[in-house]
Amino acid sequence: MQIGAMFIFLALWLLIWWLGSIAFETTGMERSKARFQALSAFSGTGFTTQEAESVVNHPQRRRIAGYLIFLGNAGIIAFLILLVLYIRAGLVWPSLLLSGIIVAVVLVLMFAFRLGLVDKITNAVLALVRRRDTRSTPFIIHQEGGYAVVRLQVPESARMSGRRVKDIGFVKHDIVILALKRGKKVISLPSMNERLQPQDHLLCYGKPSAMKVFIK
Repeated sequence: MQIGAMFIFLALWLLIWWLGSIAFETTGMERSKARFQALSAFSGTGFTTQEAESVVNHPQRRRIAGYLIFLGNAGIIAFLILLVLYIRAGLVWPSLLLSGIIVAVVLVLMFAFRLGLVDKITNAVLALVRRRDTRSTPFIIHQEGGYAVVRLQVPESARMSGRRVKDIGFVKHDIVILALKRGKKVISLPSMNERLQPQDHLLCYGKPSAMKVFIK
């Protein structure tokens, strides 16, 4: 049972790391970088990279990293305490049935990663989060000095859908559209006569408070 408890502890560790990487992805970070930064923060290794700087300079990512660092350190301490207690009590090898269950779970996880099932589940979770958040909350990519670079998405039911950029009010709110992504097409500095379509992604620059009011 001791080995089984340690295996469950490891499974929870992986689950928290995975959820942390998803949280990073919701801020606009690319998946491989999000997983690397989540692992870095959760394990306390603290790699110094350009992506690490993007975490420090981003309020949402900085908050996520703080939670991961706290949970990672608490988990390491708890694991060491648990290991010392088990060693003092005498480690007992798990039964044949429990050993078989552990091996089966490990094999299932390996196949899930290899077949891309984990990525599919991640995509589903991100779709649910973004479907809720894009209605009221922008995804801040970088924020400094009271201004931010933000990614917005035009929902299906948005009033701005089908309207020209100049008719919506970006200029009034001092918001500059740096780029517009429509499918695989990217339009740099779109004209004021460009008509927005559902699912368009806008890369904007301005004050976060103005963008939140604008979205509402």
